[in-house]
Amino acid sequence: MAQSVQLNASIPEAAMQISHKSAEHLFLPARSCRVARNERFFIRCITIAAQALLLGAWVLFAGNAQAVTMNDVSAGELLFATDANGHWNPAAQLDTKVDMRISGPVAEVTVEQHFKNASSDWVEGKYVFPLPETAVVNAMNIRVGEQIIVGEIHEKHAAKHFYEAAKENGQRTALVEQQKPNMFSSKVANIGPGEEISVTITYLEKVAFEHGRFKLRFPMTITPQYIPGKDLPGMPDSVFSAGVAQSEIGLGNPLSGWAHPPGRSSITVDISPGMQLADVSSSYHAIHLRQNDGNYRVEFANGSVPMDRDFELTWQPVASAVPRAAVFTEEIDGESYALAMVIPPDQASNVNQLQRETIFVVDTSGSMGGASIQQAREALKIGLRTLNNGDTFNVIEFNSDTRMLFSNAMLASGAYMQDALEFVANLKVDGGTDIGPAIDVALGNQTELPANALRQVIFITDAGVINEDELFRQIKSQLGESRLFTVGIGSAPNNYFMRKAAQFGRGTFTYIGKIDEVGEKMAELFSQLAAPQLRDIELTWPAAKEVFPVLIPDLYAGQPLTITAKLNSRTAYLDSSVQITGTTPYGEWKRQFKSDRGKAHAGIGTLWARDKIAALNDRIIAEGESDLLRDAIIDVALLHKIMSRYTSFVAVDRTPVRPLDALLKGKRVPNARPAGHIYAYPATATPAIEKLWFALLCFAVAAQLWWLQRRGLAGKRKWAAPEPRPELKQRIKA
Repeated sequence: MAQSVQLNASIPEAAMQISHKSAEHLFLPARSCRVARNERFFIRCITIAAQALLLGAWVLFAGNAQAVTMNDVSAGELLFATDANGHWNPAAQLDTKVDMRISGPVAEVTVEQHFKNASSDWVEGKYVFPLPETAVVNAMNIRVGEQIIVGEIHEKHAAKHFYEAAKENGQRTALVEQQKPNMFSSKVANIGPGEEISVTITYLEKVAFEHGRFKLRFPMTITPQYIPGKDLPGMPDSVFSAGVAQSEIGLGNPLSGWAHPPGRSSITVDISPGMQLADVSSSYHAIHLRQNDGNYRVEFANGSVPMDRDFELTWQPVASAVPRAAVFTEEIDGESYALAMVIPPDQASNVNQLQRETIFVVDTSGSMGGASIQQAREALKIGLRTLNNGDTFNVIEFNSDTRMLFSNAMLASGAYMQDALEFVANLKVDGGTDIGPAIDVALGNQTELPANALRQVIFITDAGVINEDELFRQIKSQLGESRLFTVGIGSAPNNYFMRKAAQFGRGTFTYIGKIDEVGEKMAELFSQLAAPQLRDIELTWPAAKEVFPVLIPDLYAGQPLTITAKLNSRTAYLDSSVQITGTTPYGEWKRQFKSDRGKAHAGIGTLWARDKIAALNDRIIAEGESDLLRDAIIDVALLHKIMSRYTSFVAVDRTPVRPLDALLKGKRVPNARPAGHIYAYPATATPAIEKLWFALLCFAVAAQLWWLQRRGLAGKRKWAAPEPRPELKQRIKA
C-alpha cells in the first residue's frame, strides 16, 4: 500500500485524471481488454438469466399456490374449478348482504352474496361459506341474471347425481352441501360469460342468553386449520410431510395472495324482543341504532365493513323484564314442538370457595400471531392472579410440540407463581396447532383430589384444526373428574370446536375477540369456575315425547337452561306442567311451572329437528357411523327440509344454456385474512416447494454478487492502478 502511495505521488496531476477505461487501454494490450470485457459481459448475462429463470419459476408456483381446498377457505367465496383434482380458485367477489330478523328466541338470517364471472368462458364454481355452528340451513336459491333457481332438499348422493347430470347436459344447476357443522359449500355449474351470480342462504338459530344478555354471532372469516400427522391429498412425501398445516399452506402465505380481502359486507338486524331493552351494542364494529315502537334496527355505521372478523351483537333487557321461565311453541302438520328457557337461582356472593387444581393450556401455533397471542398472554396473567393460595396449578404450551412449565401442579404462590408469569411473558408463536398431545398431557395422569376439590382445565386457543371429531372422542375418553373450559382467542376462532369441546368437557365456552375484553371475560369465567350453579339436573315433562339435550349438563353462573321438545299433542301440552330439579351449592332446588303460557312462534320445530340431529351426530362421534344413525338423521332432515351431513339442497334449471362443445374453465383471486393475525411461517406454515425456489433464488443472487466482486463490478469500487509494464515505468519517470 505504501508503495502505491509513493508511486502515485510522482505522477503529474494531469496523469491522475486518467479514467478507468483509458487506464485499461494504457496498461493492458487492446486484445486483453476486449477479452476481459467479453468475459465479464458473458458472466453477467448468465447469472442474470439464471436469476430471471428462478424468479419466473417461483412466481409461477406462487400463482398456482392460490388454488385452495375446502379446508383453506376464509370468508364466504365462490371458487372456480382448476385442473388439479380437489383444488379451486376463488372468483371475484362483489359484495355480501346479510339480513337478520330476531323475534324472541329465534333468529332467521338470510345471507346474499353477489359474484361476477368477468371472463369470456363458461365456468363451474364452488361457493364456500362459514356459518354459526348452531345454525340450521333450511333454504337456498341461486340467481343468475334474471333466472332464479330454488333449491330442494334430497339425500346427499341423490342430490349429487342430479347436479352432475344437469351439469353435463349444459343446464344451470347448484348443489349445497354441509362440509362441517360450521362450514358449507355450494357448487354452481354453467355460469355464462359476463354473468353475475347471486347466492342466497337462509338459516335459523337459537339466540344465546348468558350473563343477562342476549347474543348473536355471524362469522365472516375462518382461521386456517391444521391437519396433524396427515399427508396432503395429491402431494408426494417429498413435497409436504405429515403434520403440515394445509390451509396455512394454501392461505397463510402472503406470497400466495392470502392477505387481500375478498370483499365487504353489509348487515341489517331487526330485533323484536317482546320486552324493554336497556342496551344494544356491537362487540367489534361501529353500528347505527334506530328504535321504533319497541322494535330495533341495527346497521353498520359506515354502511359496510371488510369481511375480516366475526360480527357479534348483544342486547340486554331491563332487569325487571327478564322472565325466570319462558315457553314458545309451534305446530307443523299436526305435530307440536316447544322451546323452554329457565333461569336458575342466582348464586350468592358468599358461596364457599372450593380448592381447585387449575391447568392452563395455551396455543402458541403460527395462527396465534399478532393480536391473538397478546390476548392469550393477558388472559393467562389474569387467570394466574385469580388463583387462591390453597390452589395448585400448571401451565402447558403447545404448537407442533407440547411442553409443561412444571412436572406436576404446584402451589399458586411464591416462586412458582413468579416462574409462571415469566413463562407466560416469554411465549412465542411458531409451528402448527397440534391439540391432541396437549389434551393428553392436560387430562392424563390425574391425581386424586380431596373431597369437593375441583380439577379444571382452561384451554386458550383459536382452534385452527380440522380433526375435531377425533379430539372430541379424546376429551370424552380422558376427561375423568376434570372439567374442560375453552377460551376462544382472535377475530375468527373455530367456534364449533370451542363449543363442542366444552360440551364434551362438561364446562363452558368463553370468547375473547379483542384485548379490551380480556379482563371482563376472564372475570366472568372465573366466577363460573368457583362452582357449578346447578348440577344433577332432571326434567319432568309428561307431555313431551322427545327432549333435547338428552343429558342436561351442569349449569354455571349466568347460564340458562334451554331445552326443545316434541310434544304428544297440543291438548296434552296445555294441561301439563314442567318440573326441573337440581342441586345448588346450598342444597336441593326445584322449580315447577305451567306450560300453558307457551307463545306460538315460527321456527321452533326446525330448531328441535336441529337439536335432534346434533344429538345423533354426537353418537356418531362417540360410536362411529352406522346405517341406523345415518337413516335416523336422513329421516329428520328430509321431514323438516333442513341441511345435514347426509342431506343436501340441489337446484336444476330445466332449460340447457351452455353449448355442449363449450368447456368449463376457472379463475383466480386472493383470499381474506382474519383481522389482527400476523402469521409465523414455521415448517408447518410455508410451502416447502416455495422455500426451495426461494433458496435457489437467494443462491443465484449470492453467486452473482460473488462473481461481480471477483471481477471488480460489485457496486462502486475505488479503482487501483495495475502494475505498469517496464517500458511505461520509464516513461512515467521521465
